[in-house]
Amino acid sequence: MQTRAITGVDFEREIESEQWIRKEVKPKMIWEGEGNNVFDKIKNVNYDVHKFNLSDKSVFNKWDFVFHSDETLSFEVKRYRVRQFNKWLMYSEPFFKVSSKKNAEVVDVEIYNKFVNDFYTHRQDIINRVLSQIGNGSSGIRCLDGFITQEKLEYKVEVVKGWGGYNRITIFCKVKDEYKV
Repeated sequence: MQTRAITGVDFEREIESEQWIRKEVKPKMIWEGEGNNVFDKIKNVNYDVHKFNLSDKSVFNKWDFVFHSDETLSFEVKRYRVRQFNKWLMYSEPFFKVSSKKNAEVVDVEIYNKFVNDFYTHRQDIINRVLSQIGNGSSGIRCLDGFITQEKLEYKVEVVKGWGGYNRITIFCKVKDEYKV
C-alpha cells in the first residue's frame, strides 16, 4: 500500500467516533460489454472508445464517514491541510487502471495507453457525467485542520502516468479560486 494511503487510513481512525461512523462509499464504474473484467471488455470492443460505455448501474458517490443517526450526512477525508487545496490534488481514480503485474499481463502498455488517451479525448460525455456527480451526497472534505464544503470545491480530470507506465484517468479537486485560503 502507498504511504499516502496508509497515513490517510491512520487519519481516518483518529476521526472515528460514536457520532461519525466510518462507512466508505467509492465510485464504482460498471462498464457495458462482454468480458469478465474491464480489460476483457475493452479488448472485446476492439479498443474502440465509442463502443465502450458506462452502465447506468455505476456509482459516482465518494465519502468515508456518515453521521450515526442520519446517513445522508457524509463527508470525505483527506490527510491534507486546507490551504493545500488551493492547488489541484488527486481525489480519485475510478475509471479503469492497470495497477498490478496481474493486470499488466493481460494488456499491452502501448495499446492500453492509446485507449486511455482516446477515451479522454473522445468520451468527454462520460467524463463530464462523472465529474458532475462525484461530489453528490457528500458534505465536503474533512482535512487535518478544517473542513471544506462541497460548494467550495471543483473537480477536473487528467491523464497521468501510473504504475508500470500505464496511463490513468485521474480526478483532481481543489478549492474554487473565490474561496482560496
